[in-house]
Amino acid sequence: MTYLALGDSISIDDYTGSKGGGAASQLARRLQADSFIDLTRDGAVSAGVLHELRVAATGSHLPKVDAVTLTIGGNDLLSGYFFREIGERRSEVVGIGPLRENLVAIAELLRQLNCPVVLNTIYDPTDGDDARAVDIGLPMEARQALVAANNLICETAERYGFLLCDLEELFHGHGFWSQTPWIVMHIEPNLLGAAQIARAWHQLLTA
Repeated sequence: MTYLALGDSISIDDYTGSKGGGAASQLARRLQADSFIDLTRDGAVSAGVLHELRVAATGSHLPKVDAVTLTIGGNDLLSGYFFREIGERRSEVVGIGPLRENLVAIAELLRQLNCPVVLNTIYDPTDGDDARAVDIGLPMEARQALVAANNLICETAERYGFLLCDLEELFHGHGFWSQTPWIVMHIEPNLLGAAQIARAWHQLLTA
């Protein structure tokens, strides 16, 4: 079993307080993977994931892969609000055109691996409370971009026959300000949150 993990800090160990505590690491153990190819990066955006995949495909760096997880999109949206890297920002709305283009290109490459791919929606650390957006430096209108990005992710999963893990639904009620948070530092999964993600991935892959 060779497991390839791609994407951003939703997947990584760093914020869980435990080496091997990230969702991808926990899934690798659940799968008893013989090979765990961890290409997840803190702060990863879709353009970075696409670049890594293209390099790997060009250089034949990837062995036969049996399962893939991809967490992407959140940093694209954040960069759009803080650095305007994803598209034009007008009236506090971020365009997701570049994310759409990158995600399609990523999906085309992943489809060539001929293995199950788990694509994930972006969870909402505010549990739907737009007033909390200002606490993490975002305008209340940021929800429009989140909804658009998650719709895009769902459409991509359906179009390419990928497995969909709805992290937005999974994490609802466990946001940063909840009584039972699965999030630290406002937006990162804690150890319990990572465990819930890994469990959901494992269920999808073994169903």
